[in-house]
Amino acid sequence: MEGTLKDKIDALKNLLDGLDEDVTKSDEGTLAAGGRARKQLQELKRLAQAARLFCLERDHARKSAAKQA
Repeated sequence: MEGTLKDKIDALKNLLDGLDEDVTKSDEGTLAAGGRARKQLQELKRLAQAARLFCLERDHARKSAAKQA
């Protein structure tokens, strides 16, 4: 488990902020921007899944530590 949950959420926010321009261009009809937006959304999905798994693993580790104490 590397970093913190806050680090992972910050990465999600940064990616989401960067997506805005391509979404606007895609809405205006630029096909290439739509492709870039889809790619960024896929990365957003991957990062969100990693953050979710991070929380799950951290919680399991904490639960195990509490049982041992």
